[in-house]
Amino acid sequence: MKNYFDFLLAMTEKEIKARYKNAVLGFLWILLNPLFQMLIIGFVFQNFIKTPGSDYFLFLFTGLLPWNFFSYSLTKTTPSIVFERDLIQKAKFPREAIPLSIVFSNFFHLLVSFLLLAIYLIFRGNFQFLSSPLRLVYFFSSLFWILSFSCGVSLLFSSLNVKYRDVNFFVQALSILWFYATPIIYSLSILPPNYLSLFKYNPLAYPSEMFRTSLISTTLPPKEIFSTNLLLSILIIILGIIFFLKENKNFSDWL
Repeated sequence: MKNYFDFLLAMTEKEIKARYKNAVLGFLWILLNPLFQMLIIGFVFQNFIKTPGSDYFLFLFTGLLPWNFFSYSLTKTTPSIVFERDLIQKAKFPREAIPLSIVFSNFFHLLVSFLLLAIYLIFRGNFQFLSSPLRLVYFFSSLFWILSFSCGVSLLFSSLNVKYRDVNFFVQALSILWFYATPIIYSLSILPPNYLSLFKYNPLAYPSEMFRTSLISTTLPPKEIFSTNLLLSILIIILGIIFFLKENKNFSDWL
């Protein structure tokens, strides 16, 4: 077991270092990517979308952090097994380490981005993260939820893409739709009640709002969304694990 985690850690470190190899700004891109997104999206939507607080850019940034982690993980892990075909055909190792190392490297970036955001909020005098034990519960619960869901989805789509290469194109299109179906540029609290039922079927809806609530003052969605989101997340995680373990023995033949 120790050898397994050591191997997974080594793969994760390799993924982190490879991302910024020969990049002049290096790890600064951890913050620059969501910052550029925030500025561009914020200038477009700040006058059209009502938010619980007056600072739409901060509201948007706290939504982009978990979303970027998930979307980058999803789009990069889906073709990851195919991209590593030479390694898979030459060596015997836990195949799930390939997509999981990508997820964990992105999770590292999420934590670094949060720390940078925390420093900004402290200097601004608006760091409410430690003001209530409930905020800590929301924060760590949302992180664990999104991380677990990302692992399950990554295992599912990366294994499917080995046999059906159309899956990668499907995921690229799905990620665009998923972005707008997730409360990132808006809050569920501003939507009419009859629309809220649709978000029960988006497993990222509640944990995204939970993450934002842990950092700024927003309202959590109804409990019905929580229960359905959690159930769907668990089912997808289990499905991803089972499907990957069942099909990974065929990867060499399909590649």
